[in-house]
Amino acid sequence: MSLTPSTPREIARASRALIRNAGARFAGRERGCDRAVHRESYDVHDSRAQVSLRLADGSEAATLASIDALVATAREFDLFERKRTGRRPLGEYAINLLSVILRGHWHEFQSGKIDPAISQLMKATGYVRQTVMDCKERLERHGFIGWVRRTIRISDPVPGGPIRQQTNNSYFVDEARIASRAGRNVRDRFRQLLARVKARMVLRAKQRPTAPPPPTPSPAPRPAACGSLAAALADLGACFDRGSGPSLDNGLSPPSE
Repeated sequence: MSLTPSTPREIARASRALIRNAGARFAGRERGCDRAVHRESYDVHDSRAQVSLRLADGSEAATLASIDALVATAREFDLFERKRTGRRPLGEYAINLLSVILRGHWHEFQSGKIDPAISQLMKATGYVRQTVMDCKERLERHGFIGWVRRTIRISDPVPGGPIRQQTNNSYFVDEARIASRAGRNVRDRFRQLLARVKARMVLRAKQRPTAPPPPTPSPAPRPAACGSLAAALADLGACFDRGSGPSLDNGLSPPSE
């Protein structure tokens, strides 16, 4: 990538950036944040962007059990609030998005890292971008999910242009966040459902039949000796027992003179 702006749009953007930089330099001020990134964003290597929290013990079975319990809790909370207030604070779209975010291939169970792009969520759910953003805001408002905006440094920026750009958000689930935003009773209900799911997992593991050990192979039978060979060996043994050597008739040795 060339450092020199080539298109009219790049030239105009670089010109505006140079003017802003020059104005800030003459005024003795530093240039503010890049317009291409949100203000509350942190570099991917910044400690404030390290928000990944592992669900359960990081195993596939335990993590999926936690996800099932959390999605069930969100649905119960949504239906309860509809009976109480007449409206659903989450809605089916947001609950489905919660399941997609936590079950997607971008979720690393061992580390707890969840960082899908908005385009990936749009493709997985079939929602338009604005619907994804609205559902995210609902989930975040009631504590079922949280995220941190992150940025990366542009490796080859345009002279005078932005030096950073937005990258994927990092998502996480925190029980304390659920308790503070949706209520402690919702957090306790999540724990209750999670305990039930784990109990069913243990019961299924105990009821699963174990395969019997493979049978020990029996030794192969020894092949039977040929009939003529067995008879010749028997005759030879009898001759030795009598103290006389075999005769010419049996074809084994000539007679003695």
